[in-house]
Amino acid sequence: MMSGGSGAITTAGRREMTWSNPMGDDMVQVLGDVWCAERPFVWNGIDVGGRMAVVKLSDGSLWVHSPVDLDEPLKEALASLGPVGHIVSPNYEHVKYAKQWVEAYPSAVSYACPGLAERQPEVGFTREVGASIEDESLPEWGDEILACFMDCETNPFTGKPFFNEVVFFHRPTKTLITSDLYWNYPRKEVPLGTRVWKWGMDKVYLPFYKKFMVTDGEAFVSKVNQILDWGVETIVPCHGGIVRSGAPQALRQQLLGRAPAD
Repeated sequence: MMSGGSGAITTAGRREMTWSNPMGDDMVQVLGDVWCAERPFVWNGIDVGGRMAVVKLSDGSLWVHSPVDLDEPLKEALASLGPVGHIVSPNYEHVKYAKQWVEAYPSAVSYACPGLAERQPEVGFTREVGASIEDESLPEWGDEILACFMDCETNPFTGKPFFNEVVFFHRPTKTLITSDLYWNYPRKEVPLGTRVWKWGMDKVYLPFYKKFMVTDGEAFVSKVNQILDWGVETIVPCHGGIVRSGAPQALRQQLLGRAPAD
């Protein structure tokens, strides 16, 4: 194993460098005990970028959010940090590789957002997370990670939850980890298709989501304020760039459509 840039883990078989993983690293340190694995996420031929978050808990175990394809180089990179103890599938969409991880790490606890285990019983999830107020902080996570279930949106065409997402917050580093609730697609230096995707998400999907999919606006605002009250300083989204400054302002602007009151 060899290191890439500062705080990076890269195995000998270097990955292809793409806009979503510009250094070709297996994993990159975000800050403190928070790492990420950045990979292409191709949708209809467009690389919209994907990111798995990895948190090393105080007991030495790894907490993995929205797992990506588990190949041998990534296994080696993870092993260099610690044993995988927790595997989290945060919403209905980020579940493609869950079964692969559950089978590869049978001693790990696998968590599903509410309703996901019933939708995909073949994965073999251990437990559900986010459905009760007690789940805001789980003892097995050493009370280091908080959870907030965004249970106030519905697909207007089916009458059922769409993402049904649970977002997470790592207390020691004040880092918010999201899958599809918040994204931060880059504005430039990316392929044309990705720029078009960003425009569609920002100008078409987001207004539709807030107007037609958020069925309880008061609850939605309350949930966003709960997240902000955690004291978020960094955002690690599954899609787009990591937000290292101005995180509260970015959340307010995108989710509530306004700048901070102060």
